[in-house]
Amino acid sequence: MDTHIPARLPALQDFSHDARLLIIVSGLTAVSFFGIHSLLRSLYVLRLGYGPAYVGAYLASGALTFMVMGIPSGVLGQRFGTRKVMLAGGWITAGGMLLLPGSELLSGRARDLWPFVSQIVLTIGWSMHNVNIVPALMAVTHDFNRSSAYALTSALRGVGTFLGTLLGGALPELYARLLDLDPGLRASVLDSPTPYSYALLTGGLLSLLAIAPLGGIQGGQPTPSGSEAERQRGPFPFLAIAAMIVYVLLRHTSWTTCQAFCYPYLDEGLALSTSAIGVLTSIGQLAAIMATLSMPSLARRWHHGWIIVLSTALLATSLALLSLTPHWSAAGLGLLGVQVSAALWLPALQVFQMELVNEGWRALSYGAVTMAMGLGFGTMSLFGGYLIEAQGYSQLFAIGIALALASTILMAAITRVLPPGHTL
Repeated sequence: MDTHIPARLPALQDFSHDARLLIIVSGLTAVSFFGIHSLLRSLYVLRLGYGPAYVGAYLASGALTFMVMGIPSGVLGQRFGTRKVMLAGGWITAGGMLLLPGSELLSGRARDLWPFVSQIVLTIGWSMHNVNIVPALMAVTHDFNRSSAYALTSALRGVGTFLGTLLGGALPELYARLLDLDPGLRASVLDSPTPYSYALLTGGLLSLLAIAPLGGIQGGQPTPSGSEAERQRGPFPFLAIAAMIVYVLLRHTSWTTCQAFCYPYLDEGLALSTSAIGVLTSIGQLAAIMATLSMPSLARRWHHGWIIVLSTALLATSLALLSLTPHWSAAGLGLLGVQVSAALWLPALQVFQMELVNEGWRALSYGAVTMAMGLGFGTMSLFGGYLIEAQGYSQLFAIGIALALASTILMAAITRVLPPGHTL
């Protein structure tokens, strides 16, 4: 492992101009996308009168779009440059967020379809942004500060998610107060979709804040051509990418059992208020931020592959808490564990994946991995809702445990076969 990684916590001044902007963009985007929108979208759909099966299908439409867009987003980045594709993706993502609250204004078949339309539009933009920010950051960092850059990116994403989740949990109550000043009627107002519409609109408008820093990026991943492109690419690393696709598919399918259905579980299964859900989620986000900031220290001691193994095992343990104990305290602790697991997992996966292949294949290879993420999320979202209606939330989380354990074993095998610094 690199011995030049600084022992102190990473800071923005450690990085280049473009790297700083990319890191800041991740934090700003998280406020709206991972915070407000992710918390409220399922709760809003439930208040439109739909059940868990519809919520699952709605989330699956985005996940399957993410799957389909994975490789095209990588190809677009290689063809036009990561900066241009991220900018376009930012505008499309904001547009998709702003479309969802319009569902309340529609009726009949149009109302049934509109959440799917918004989710597909949003996900097309998010894929273009998300797939290309990883190789863009790789291109503007160095071996000695790369782990720190990805860790700080994930930490600021966690801070943004924390703030957005707190805000998202409070906004429906705030708008309910503005819409109906009678405290006796406020509970009934919160059972309607209207306060959630205004809250989601607020999140969509906040997402526009992330577009300005993207415009200030001077480089990103270049767009080589001709012999230079062929030299950078080398042969396609099929075996390495295929192994990672299988692992990510299993792990992400497991993670989806909570990511897609933990909020409905806390809302419907445990009857917690939206503000309580926001507080529990925010506590988990604070723990996740602290875990992320430990990444440079962990990277000095362990190969990134072993950090991925550890985080996946933690996911299995956290889902066990959700599955075995139907109480808010166990659910809160399980949700916290899932969030900490994700905070450790994503930056470690990104560095591991980027170092696994030559520069010319990085955008495409990460696009292939995000395709697996979308397939896993989409499959579990689609069938998870029906499973909940048939057998309950506990059985859903039990399936997640089995998938997490299988992916832990597979990643341990991949890490043993591919030693630190190995590039295919």
